[in-house]
Amino acid sequence: MDAPPEVLDFFRRKELAPNFDWRDVWGEEHAHAFTVAGVIDAKVLSEFRAGIDKAIAEGKGFEAFREEMLRRLTPLGWWGPRDVADPKSGRVKRVDFSQARRLETTFWSNMRSARAAGQWERAQRTKAALPYFLYVRTTSAEPRADHLRFVGVILPVDDPAWRWMFPPNGWGCKCAVRQISLSQRDRYLDAARGADGIWYTDAAPPEDARPYVNRRTGERTMVPRGIDPGWHTNPGIGRAKTLGQQLVDRLIEQPPAVARAMVQRQVGSPGFESFIWRAQRREAQWSALSKADRADPAAYLRVWDDAPMPIAVLPDDLVSTLAPGRTVVTATDFSVAHNSGHHMAAWQWAQIQELIERGEVRRRRRDGALQIMMRIADDAKWTYLILAPDGKGGYRVATMMRAPEKYLAGQREDGDAIRAAGAVAEGRP
Repeated sequence: MDAPPEVLDFFRRKELAPNFDWRDVWGEEHAHAFTVAGVIDAKVLSEFRAGIDKAIAEGKGFEAFREEMLRRLTPLGWWGPRDVADPKSGRVKRVDFSQARRLETTFWSNMRSARAAGQWERAQRTKAALPYFLYVRTTSAEPRADHLRFVGVILPVDDPAWRWMFPPNGWGCKCAVRQISLSQRDRYLDAARGADGIWYTDAAPPEDARPYVNRRTGERTMVPRGIDPGWHTNPGIGRAKTLGQQLVDRLIEQPPAVARAMVQRQVGSPGFESFIWRAQRREAQWSALSKADRADPAAYLRVWDDAPMPIAVLPDDLVSTLAPGRTVVTATDFSVAHNSGHHMAAWQWAQIQELIERGEVRRRRRDGALQIMMRIADDAKWTYLILAPDGKGGYRVATMMRAPEKYLAGQREDGDAIRAAGAVAEGRP
């Protein structure tokens, strides 16, 4: 059960979402929210997440996970029958995670969706060599007829059909896809019917979507035939952009002090460290491409998520001076890692709020970007941050680096002063 790093990274970036009913977290929300039906206590939910995290990291199966959860839940009084009240309606239901079937559902649902997201992410990096997915037969002894209609379908990795038929496609679904080359695709299609009795085709099956109303949220969704409601989305597609944009939108609606506190929690989290680590790993892929390839928009999207990550909030003095349309400053994996010579640790990226609040600020004449400079304690060099207009009335990180004072002197000549030279920031926390 060894899992590639993308699987663990996907799981660790999920936020805790205590909920009474599995329908409270819906569709694409599962890509960035960790929930266990009936667990409305954040402490208990964090124990579930830690248990699954350990199982993924150590390559453990269900039995090891069950023993781990026995150890974690018993001291909290959650091993065995327990009555839980719905915060919305007051209705009480009994949950019992000592029952193997209930615990298995929790374990395998999270494990398979994380593996699917990891597989999707790897496919985006390797689709130049392996440009197709083949839907393979389930390992279940009792396969679902509606899922069998997908078996043998061969489509390009980026075909729209994978947005709704990428497995798992339901509770307990063991279906899978295999990434294959062009020559493999041709061999399968030339054979039409393989020795295994499977018919191969490059035609997507009809979606045959039907309306479904989530009675918990009131949301109306079109769900393809044979796919369980709640499993009708691909956990890998757009997960980073969805998460980042939703968080940005939520922060914009908050008072500045609240938004700053939320962002500081974000940049101090393990998920943010993972974001920096993953971005810097992608730079190696990017730098290995030729200059011509890097000019290709498709190549850019194969390497980078380019999803907005809230990283700071503009302070009051800059808001009054610049009058931005939005005050949340964002970064992307490309902006933090596109140049290996500019790579900085997660704790240094977490200092951007302090840099923006206390550093020297100038506005570059040629493009309106903000130049922010600050000395870091016990460091001969300065930290130099560039915030570019994001086209939406706000600012995004263009790059950040350590630079000598001589270099900054030349940069200052291209900018108009907004705030005087800043103080020295503290070093590593």
